[in-house]
Amino acid sequence: MSQNSEFLARVLRNGARSFAAYASGELLDTHAQAAKGLGPNPLAAWQSCLAARVEELAAAVAAEQPRLFTTQVNWAKTVLAARGISAEHFRAGVEILGNVLAKELPAAVQPLASDYVDKAIESFDEQPAELSARLQPNTTHGQLASTYLLALLEGDRRRASRVILDAIDQPDSVRDIYLHVLMPAQAELGRMWLTGEINVAEEHFASHTTKMVMSQLLTKASLRPPNGKTMLTASVAGNRHDIGLHAVADFFEMAGWRTIQLGADVPIDDLVQAVECFDVDLLAISASLNVQLETVKSTIRAVRSGKRGDAVKILAGGLAFADSSDLAVEMGADAYAADADEAVRLGGQLVGLTPNPGDE
Repeated sequence: MSQNSEFLARVLRNGARSFAAYASGELLDTHAQAAKGLGPNPLAAWQSCLAARVEELAAAVAAEQPRLFTTQVNWAKTVLAARGISAEHFRAGVEILGNVLAKELPAAVQPLASDYVDKAIESFDEQPAELSARLQPNTTHGQLASTYLLALLEGDRRRASRVILDAIDQPDSVRDIYLHVLMPAQAELGRMWLTGEINVAEEHFASHTTKMVMSQLLTKASLRPPNGKTMLTASVAGNRHDIGLHAVADFFEMAGWRTIQLGADVPIDDLVQAVECFDVDLLAISASLNVQLETVKSTIRAVRSGKRGDAVKILAGGLAFADSSDLAVEMGADAYAADADEAVRLGGQLVGLTPNPGDE
C-alpha cells in the first residue's frame, strides 16, 4: 500500500462520523424531500448511512481498489431503494459527501479521495446489485428450499428440520442439500432482511435453525477416513456471519479432516492462539464486508508471525472478496475459495493431500 493510500484510509476511518454529519446537514438543507420516510431524526439516519460509505471508501483505498467502493455504492443504492429511499437522494448524498471530503481532507490526499468518489458517481447508473430471489422453485432443490424457508418464516423449526432430514435418500445427498438447499435459502433470508421484508429477530431465528439442521445433517453424511490433517474456521473480528464457514467446516469433516469451528467475530489474538493450540494445518477465515478487509490483513499477519506461521496454510473467503478474489492472496492468504467444494479441493492441494477419485 502506498503512503498516500495508507494515510487517507486512516483519516477517513477516524473522521467518518464527522464527514458524514457535515454532508448529511448539507443534503437535508438542499434536498428537503430527503428527510421523507426516515422517522423523527432524518439527520441521524443520513449520518449513519453516509458514515458507512466513508468507511467503505476507507476500505477500498486501503486495498487500492476503486471498484470496491463503486460496487458498495451501487449495492447500497439498491438496498436503500428497497427500503423506500430514492436513488436520486442517495446520489445527491454521495456527491455532497465527495464535496465535503474535497474541502476537508489534507491537500496531499484530496485528489485520491475524489478519484474514488468520482468513479462511483460515474458508475451510479449501472445495473444495480442483484437482490432478486435466490430460489428456483422450478427445480427439485428449489422446491425443497422454498418449503424449508416457509417453515422458518412460520417459526416452526421442528418442521423445518423434518423437511430437510426427510429429503436425504442416501449419505452422499447431504452435500447437495448443503449447496443447493440450505445455502440458497440462507441467501434468500439475507436478501429479505436487506430489503426489509423480515426483521432481525426473524433472521436470527432462521439462521440459528439452519445451524441446528446442519448439525443434524452431518450425522447423516458419508465421512471419509481421517487423513491426519486439522483445519480451523473463523470469521474475522467484526464479522458476525458464520453459516457459510459452518458449511465449509462440515465439508472438510466429510472429507476426513479434523475440524475446529470458532464461529463468528473471533479476536485476532485468540485466533492465533487457537491455531497454535490445535496444531492447525489449514486456517479458513471469512469476511462479509469490505470494511473487514483490513482486519483480514491484520489477522493473516498475526498468524504468520505466530509459532505455526510457516507451517499453516490460509484460505480466505466470503462476500468481501466477491469482486476482487485476488485480494486474498495479496493480503497474504495462500488462496481464495468461493464455496465449500472449492475450499476442500484447494485446502487439500495446499497441504499436499492426494485427491480422492471424483474430487477433481
